[in-house]
Amino acid sequence: MRGRLPKTFPLPASDGSGQVLVHEIWMRESEGYVPSEELHIHSDLSEVSWLGLKREPSGAIRIDRHPVWASYPVTRRTVRLGTLAPGQSMRYRANFRLSGYSMTWTYYDWTVSIAHEAPESTMFLGRQHSFERDDRVSLYGKPSRRQPSGS
Repeated sequence: MRGRLPKTFPLPASDGSGQVLVHEIWMRESEGYVPSEELHIHSDLSEVSWLGLKREPSGAIRIDRHPVWASYPVTRRTVRLGTLAPGQSMRYRANFRLSGYSMTWTYYDWTVSIAHEAPESTMFLGRQHSFERDDRVSLYGKPSRRQPSGS
């Protein structure tokens, strides 16, 4: 079922007041995978806590993924995802599973699209990204059948 869910969505309208627009889509099995969304507007790149975004002297934006300790697979180091020059975009894919105090597994499948340009509603729909990175793994101890993607 999860493999048939959409991976891209139109961006909602924003007032253009921030440097960073984060559009989060949540689809939960318990809610029938009906998408719900949150729009976060940040005035500075450093306000996005789960990604490291830093403007380089050239004007490009460096993107790092912070260490993840509370899920499988555990990532103990910062991972460089790439650098976007103005007008470029990337897609990052990762998956995780974790168990909280309830002892039930929660599964996360991320598709993160990032662009270094002004937001437009349809900017990620059918887009060919400048580069992609796929860090998805088998979450059950089996080798992944995916071929590694280039960065």
